[in-house]
Amino acid sequence: MILYFWFWSLIIANLYIKSVVQASILVIGSNETYADRAAAFGPRLSENGKVGYLVEPSSDRTGCNLVYPPISTDWIALVRRGGCSFVTKVRKMQESGAIAVVVGDPENRSGWVTMYTPDNTSDIKIPSLFITKKEYTTLHYLSKMAEDMPLMVILQADGFMTWPLLDLLLIIFVSPSIVMMFVLYSWLVKQKKMRRQEIASSEDIANLDKRCFRREKKSSAENVTGYDDEEECSICLESYRENDMLRVLPCKHAFHLSCVDTWLTTQKRFCPICKRDIALKSTIAAEITPLLSAR
Repeated sequence: MILYFWFWSLIIANLYIKSVVQASILVIGSNETYADRAAAFGPRLSENGKVGYLVEPSSDRTGCNLVYPPISTDWIALVRRGGCSFVTKVRKMQESGAIAVVVGDPENRSGWVTMYTPDNTSDIKIPSLFITKKEYTTLHYLSKMAEDMPLMVILQADGFMTWPLLDLLLIIFVSPSIVMMFVLYSWLVKQKKMRRQEIASSEDIANLDKRCFRREKKSSAENVTGYDDEEECSICLESYRENDMLRVLPCKHAFHLSCVDTWLTTQKRFCPICKRDIALKSTIAAEITPLLSAR
């Protein structure tokens, strides 16, 4: 059970980490990378990424209204969270001529979030990303320091396929199979151990009596051995032949030696007739001995 919970905790933690860091923003001038999270709406970043100048509109830092393009070349809008919905910011910046939108949280209210909207977003043609306070503060400072020369960045994806989807497929199809294999293996080991405890050992068999079958009849007074003189084996249902070797169990029931030995070592260590455990022989003897000595 510990391995089971450890395995699922590892998968969930791995899914969480990869869902947070899906893409990154590379600042070309310093070659530094900042993590971000792609929005749930709009197009995804291509395998080659998107190159542009990261600019924060001075007229509306929230991006909730149309702004005049700060530069004539490809620019990426850096806007603050708040004031309106995420999808409104992206629409307004798209109408303002931005090729992408980076939304930052200046107050770190809830850490990483996924920008989402239930509305129809088929009109959105540009990608959008979310960054936390740490990334936003740094990029905001760098963009202000580069007013004379806009801050060139590359919005790049960590992989062409979406990692959370792969992790979801792993959880749905692969991990249950691994867990089931582990559970099955544990069950088989437990069953094998229980099986060994139920069958007789070679030492138990060696301690049992055996005798040679004689067809001569004895009276009750002559039958001093106390053995049940049956004429056939209750296991194979064949009649005893003269000089057949019989195994005598503690309950005094006798069987063909090979028949009962196979039964005790492969089925149960109980007498096939009365179901008495042959391992109780020593225990019963110990219980009887004090009574006999008392007499």
